[in-house]
Amino acid sequence: MTAPRKPMRNKGGGKLNQERAKAGVDTPNPGPISGIHSLDPEDGELFEHDPADIGPNPMNQRLGLGNIDELVESVRRQGVHTPGAVMHTDLFMEMYPEWADLVPHPDRTYILGPGHRRREAALQAGKPMLVILRDRWAKERTVEENLISENKDRENLTPIEQALQLDLLRRRGLTGEEIAERAGYSSRGSVTRILNLLALPQEIQDSIHAGSTSAKAGYTLSTIKDEQDSNSSDAAHALQLKAFGWMQDEKITAEAAKNRLKIQTVFPAGNTEPDSSAPVEGASETPRGDGDVSRGKQDQDQGTEQAESSGQQGGTSIPHQTTGESSADGKPAGGTEPEESVEERDRRLAAAESAEQRDLACRLVLSEERYAGAADVTSLLVNAVLNPKEWKEAAVRAHTWLRELGKGPKVERATAYFDAVAADGDANLKRRAAFAIALAANEVRASRTDRDWDERDRAHLKFLIASKVAYQPTEYEQELLGLSSQEAK
Repeated sequence: MTAPRKPMRNKGGGKLNQERAKAGVDTPNPGPISGIHSLDPEDGELFEHDPADIGPNPMNQRLGLGNIDELVESVRRQGVHTPGAVMHTDLFMEMYPEWADLVPHPDRTYILGPGHRRREAALQAGKPMLVILRDRWAKERTVEENLISENKDRENLTPIEQALQLDLLRRRGLTGEEIAERAGYSSRGSVTRILNLLALPQEIQDSIHAGSTSAKAGYTLSTIKDEQDSNSSDAAHALQLKAFGWMQDEKITAEAAKNRLKIQTVFPAGNTEPDSSAPVEGASETPRGDGDVSRGKQDQDQGTEQAESSGQQGGTSIPHQTTGESSADGKPAGGTEPEESVEERDRRLAAAESAEQRDLACRLVLSEERYAGAADVTSLLVNAVLNPKEWKEAAVRAHTWLRELGKGPKVERATAYFDAVAADGDANLKRRAAFAIALAANEVRASRTDRDWDERDRAHLKFLIASKVAYQPTEYEQELLGLSSQEAK
C-alpha cells in the first residue's frame, strides 16, 4: 500500500493552496484532515514521499553508489535536506517507450531523475525522501540532459559515469555541439574527450572509474589509433593496453607511453636499412630517375660520398671494439680477435639497442610540426657548424630521416637533396633540414662506441627526453646520465 504523501507547508500553488485552505492545513491544530493526501502534486511541487514507492531510473549511469554510510547517518539525524527529482512512472514509460522494458519497478508511483544516493540513504535510515515533481522533463524528453546536469553539479560522478551519461544523448543522435549545450559543458571538444573514454578497453575504463588512472591519462590513451585511424578496434585496444601496461609497470606518463608506442610503430625497429654499417649511399645504390640531377653529376656525387663515408659508422649498428695492437688491416696482431667477455657483449648490445631507440626518437621529433624551440635549434646548429667534419655523415643520416617522413624533394642522394632544399623557397623546410642535420650530427656522435660520452652527448639525450617525444632513456643511458632508474622516470 502506498504511504500517504505529506504536503510541505507554503510550497504549493494553484488548486493545491486552495484545497489546503479548505482543509485547514494552515491553521493551528486543524483536527482531522480529509482528502488532502489524495491530491496529486503539481509539477514543480516540493514534497516528501516514501522512498520505497520511488523506483530507480534505468537512464542513471552510476556504476555504484559508493560509500553512503555518512549520508545514511546524516539522513537518520536530520532527514533528506537536498531534494531529488521524480516523474510519474507511467508518464515516463509513455514518453520513453525505448526505456520502458528496462524500468525495474513499473508498478511504483514515481521514478527517479537525480537522487539515487539520497533515495538509498532514506531507505536505509527509514526516513521519507524529499523530492520535486518533474513531469515536464518526461513530457519534453529532456530527462537525459537533466540527469547529466544535476549529477555533474552535485554527485561528483567519475569520468566514466559522466561519459555514460553523455552517451545517452549521443544515442539519440545529438551532435557534439548539441550535447554540450544541453548538458551544460563548455564546448564540443570537452564532450568528445569525455565520450572517447568509452572507446577504451574495459580494463582501462575500470581503472579510470576506480580513480587509479586519471581522466587526463585516459584521454591521452584514447587518442592511440590503429592503421585505419580507429581508436575502438581490437588493434587499437591492443596498442592502448600496451601503453597502459608501460604506465603501470614503469610509472611513466600516458604521453610518454604514447610517444614510445609511436616510436615503435611509426618507425619500427629494424626499419633502418639505409643506415646500416655498410658504406652509406655506396656505388650499389640505384637512382630512381630524378630529373633534376644529371647522370654525370650523380656519379660524381656518389663517388665523393662513398669515399667520405666509407669506414664510418652508419645507422645504429655498433662495431666490435678491440683492444691491444692492431695490424695494418685493422685486425688484432696475430690475426685473431680477443674473446669478448659476457659483460662486454651485453654492454655492446645495450649500446646498440639504445642507439637504435634514439635514432627512432629523432625521427619522431622531426615528424612534429613544432619540433623544437628556437634556443634548442640554435644550440644544435652551433654544434654542427663548429664541427664541420661531422657534416657529411650527419647529412646522410638526416636525409634518410627526412625522406622517410616525406619531407622535401624526392631526391635519392643526400648531397643533391640538400642542394635542392637550399634552392627551394620554403623557409620552413630549410629550417627543418638544418635542424635534422644538427640532430643527426649529435646522434651519430653519441652512437659511436670508440669514445666516452661527454656533456654534448648527455645534452643530446636530455633534449630527446624533454621534447614532445618524451623519450624514456634505457637503463644503459640512465647509467651514462648518472641517474638511477627512478630518477630517470
